[in-house]
Amino acid sequence: MTLLDVENLDVHFRVKRGLFGGGSYTVRAVNDVSFTIDAGETLGIVGESGSGKSTVGRALLRLVDATAGRIQLDGKEVTQLTGRMLDFRRDLQVIFQDPYSSLNPSMVIGATIGEPLGLHQGLTGADRERRVAELLDQVGLPADAASRYPSEFSGGQRQRIAIARALALEPRLIICDEPVSALDVSTQSQVINLLEELQERFGLSYLFIAHDLAVVRHISSRIGVMYLGRILEMGPADRVYDAPAHPYTEMLLTAVPVADPVAQRERKAKRRTLPVTELPSPTNPPGGCPFHGRCPLVMDVCRTTLPEPRPVAGGGWAACHRHDTNA
Repeated sequence: MTLLDVENLDVHFRVKRGLFGGGSYTVRAVNDVSFTIDAGETLGIVGESGSGKSTVGRALLRLVDATAGRIQLDGKEVTQLTGRMLDFRRDLQVIFQDPYSSLNPSMVIGATIGEPLGLHQGLTGADRERRVAELLDQVGLPADAASRYPSEFSGGQRQRIAIARALALEPRLIICDEPVSALDVSTQSQVINLLEELQERFGLSYLFIAHDLAVVRHISSRIGVMYLGRILEMGPADRVYDAPAHPYTEMLLTAVPVADPVAQRERKAKRRTLPVTELPSPTNPPGGCPFHGRCPLVMDVCRTTLPEPRPVAGGGWAACHRHDTNA
């Protein structure tokens, strides 16, 4: 069953050129993005910094406004919601990237986790304390953590606290915005395993946003690859990782290290390397395929015509003229 349905989402920002006038310009952060997430599913969104993936998450959370498009959560139109939106906030929660800045340093952990319980569920006193202790136990932390401050915990423990806070209202969908990128590798694995355990236990759905394809593959059933505000490829996680259908995805994979040096050299020899250049500016995106300026397989049609999504072998699609029989 489809839980989240995003259709033709645009997020554009008007930015002033200076403090004292000088006009303004438009940042086209997200362009014509569409995807669905089923109940109990994890969709991974991956791309370089500046690709627009975190802006998609913020638009779903209503932290930024959609310029155009439709967002439906369990059949309810999100972009039209007004007021306090308490029901919406209960169903959709977020885990931010940095566990050091996402927790209030002046509040003890019990108050941080308990605050939404009071606002949404009216829990107070001993009832709230019992629920906080239960949530801490679910993420592998002792009940006495409730009386301590964020500064007393490691980065991995703080992210567990952030997960407990996200679970407090029993949401149906959690936006995971780079939730492990600030952690060391061993702690990343622990947090990923925790998220998977919680998903199985509570039937959660995740939108998992990251720049590391290896991490996204581990937790996701499907992966969407974003570049300059657009999804260029979407498909089953194993297919996208093992048989990328878009040159950009293929190049991203060359940056994922493997433990075997021989296998690493062989993989790099077979795959093309992403040019060491910056993303084009979202204020003036190129015409045609947004990737054509960096693509080693560019054709004339790529410079003038935006490619449509085309089905690819193994499932999913890629927006690339190489898969267009008429190109």
